[in-house]
Amino acid sequence: MVVSPQRQRLIIVALLGLAFAAIVTASVFSAPTEPAAVVFTGSAADGGGDRTDQDGDATELLVNPVEGWLPAAGDGTACSERVGVDLIPGYAATLEINGIQIPIEEMNNDAGASLGQYTWGPEEDCPFGSVLRPTDNRVVACIYRHEEGPENCVLTEQPGGFDF
Repeated sequence: MVVSPQRQRLIIVALLGLAFAAIVTASVFSAPTEPAAVVFTGSAADGGGDRTDQDGDATELLVNPVEGWLPAAGDGTACSERVGVDLIPGYAATLEINGIQIPIEEMNNDAGASLGQYTWGPEEDCPFGSVLRPTDNRVVACIYRHEEGPENCVLTEQPGGFDF
């Protein structure tokens, strides 16, 4: 029996299609079924590493709740911008600026807190005020989960400190 060239091509295409389908099926079913392990590098991106709690004890955070620090670089000075921290949902913060604890009731709790921004200022009589300086300000945020409250906060500050 002689097979026509058209029928040969059709058989070859069908066999190639079956081989491709077998390869795809094998690769799907041979993939690992367990999720990949989370690796914390200790960088600002994942927040790994030690922080100091209010009692001075080291504690490890597995998630970095800090999305950014305010004012962001180049966005202004401490005398004209709000100063603080921007957090992921579910976290809150108290602030210490240049060694002075900012009472929660004096923080900017308007729309900023609902966006995860916990800030203070700008100070009206800056640079002659009692908290902010024209440059070399240091902001420390004590970060906590909403459900745990501020008494269980963990201290953190912008890597390298502020220079605004």
